[in-house]
Amino acid sequence: MSLSNVPKLQELYFHPWKLPLETLTSVDDQFYSFIEYLVGSTLSNLLRVQEINSVPILLLTTDVFEHLFLKINDVETDLLRQGLLLKIDNNLIVKSANRTKIKCLLDILKIASDRMFKEGQRIAPKHPINYSPLAIPSATPAVSTANTYSTLTVDDQRNHLLKCIDDWSSLNEKFLNLKEFKLEEGYNFRLIVKVGTNGIQASIECLCKTIIMLGKLHNKLIPSNFYRHLKSPGCKYVNRLLKEQKFEEKNRNNSYSTSSSSSSSSSQLIKNNSQSTTAVVPNRKRTLGSTHKINSEKKRKN
Repeated sequence: MSLSNVPKLQELYFHPWKLPLETLTSVDDQFYSFIEYLVGSTLSNLLRVQEINSVPILLLTTDVFEHLFLKINDVETDLLRQGLLLKIDNNLIVKSANRTKIKCLLDILKIASDRMFKEGQRIAPKHPINYSPLAIPSATPAVSTANTYSTLTVDDQRNHLLKCIDDWSSLNEKFLNLKEFKLEEGYNFRLIVKVGTNGIQASIECLCKTIIMLGKLHNKLIPSNFYRHLKSPGCKYVNRLLKEQKFEEKNRNNSYSTSSSSSSSSSQLIKNNSQSTTAVVPNRKRTLGSTHKINSEKKRKN
């Protein structure tokens, strides 16, 4: 696929119909080259490490930046964090320019996808696959990374989901405006992983009684739908936690105000008593002096 006839991102934003529809079918290296051409090598590498290798998978991904906030310690991810994130008060956030580029890219790709569906265009592959018996190799083919995930057991998928949820809850505590927020299975959600007609499937029942079906990426279950539910205004569980937290803070502030007021009143009372005592003592001294003077005059007259 040649990129010579593909306009730059700035032009596509105002003229999205100029994007050649053949770019929507690019995969793997061609896809990453296409993304690098539009938004740069760093964002292209971010998609590569997550194996987001085509336009459909990119459009179905909830948040491409979510990978950066997982507890993953490797050189490549650390380099991506340095280039894409910004540290403010010990908190990491995505740089606005990077998030804007991805949003712009997704908008353009969605418009192009709609065009393809409406026009009914189907771009045939350059090398049709031969399904004759001769095309089937006798040797066992190499297992790709995507197929590796299909070998995961129910327990593997379950442990993976619980780890992702634990990492997410510790990183999104401030985003939800909740203090000491922790997601624990059996306490504030219930995870169900089982084998269904389409392989291993999973759902999560939130404490607000909402059941969320989880999606897959490369046959690996991902909890992004559960995250989206917790962030939405419709989650009664998170809303209740926020109300309880505000109520506790209000009571704490009222208690502090009452304590401060009592302390101030006591200090004022002590101050007033001190002033009254000081005012009385001089009067007493003047009275004793006057009495002594009168007694002295009487003695002289006698």
